[in-house]
Amino acid sequence: MKIAYVICVNYCISHFNGIRMQANEWADELQKQGCTVVRVNPWDNVAWETFDIVHIFGQVDFLYNFCRRITDRNKNIVLSPIIDTVYKRWAYKLVSHIGSKFMRLYSVNYQVRISSRYIKLFLARTQHEYSYIHNSYSVPDEKIKIVPLSFRLPKIENVRKEDFCLHVSKITDKRKNVLRLCLAAEKFGFKLILAGSISSEEDFRAIKEVIDKNENISYVGRLSDADLLDYYCRAKVFALPSINEGVGLVALEAAVNGCEIVVTELGGPKEYYGEGAYTVNPYDINDIGEKIMQALYHGKGQPQLSKTISEKFNLQHCVYQLREAYKSILS
Repeated sequence: MKIAYVICVNYCISHFNGIRMQANEWADELQKQGCTVVRVNPWDNVAWETFDIVHIFGQVDFLYNFCRRITDRNKNIVLSPIIDTVYKRWAYKLVSHIGSKFMRLYSVNYQVRISSRYIKLFLARTQHEYSYIHNSYSVPDEKIKIVPLSFRLPKIENVRKEDFCLHVSKITDKRKNVLRLCLAAEKFGFKLILAGSISSEEDFRAIKEVIDKNENISYVGRLSDADLLDYYCRAKVFALPSINEGVGLVALEAAVNGCEIVVTELGGPKEYYGEGAYTVNPYDINDIGEKIMQALYHGKGQPQLSKTISEKFNLQHCVYQLREAYKSILS
């Protein structure tokens, strides 16, 4: 199987862009499993008709014109729209109708809807995302398949846990809800370690003020993969109380390395853990704090959660499902 991978140039600004990382991991593993994957360079002359699959990642601003123009050369177009939202489905659907082909006013939501006639298969990462594709874009069930994401860092056996809660993200991203997490640690007194990048000192100020007056809260900056894995192996709890989250791969990596998981009740992340994680209302500081305290001292998920994640969401298994999804449209 020969597959073209197409991403927006915006996803290449940061090495840590999640969509770019997802595409790269799938491409590398597909090649290990015997496929040929070409990461399309727009400077190259591309023979689109030579590919079995053309896979586009993200709701990109060139989607409609791209799909419309290559469909005569290749009809096996696959889209991973990457919908990370908690907007009401009716509102999301309404936005998808706002645009004009005549005036060339194309929002990304509008482009997905008008491009769906050219797209043979949509890939969703969760049932939550599936429902947005189906309901907001009126895509029939048979054109959507769920292919989950996998954990990236390896699973370490015989980990030794310490009584602290870990959080990893772009700390200043408001959707990650770090300020409320810090306020929960301040109120309930549990040890909290924050890791990840910040956008600016100004954006970090409110969080830093809470950190500076509470000895139980610390910020360790951006970590190397080796250091991050060490923290996963030592943390008793990993918290991801996001206001808006697609999957939350850092929580998946923490879970496979033995962390109890406290995750937002909004969106799709909770689907990966079943009953093995604590879910929280991300707007409720008390709920966040109480669930983290329960996870620290009365954990319910491990070690079974680690075993389940390791079996269901390893890269080889997830990419096998991806290959089967591709094969479903080749007949």
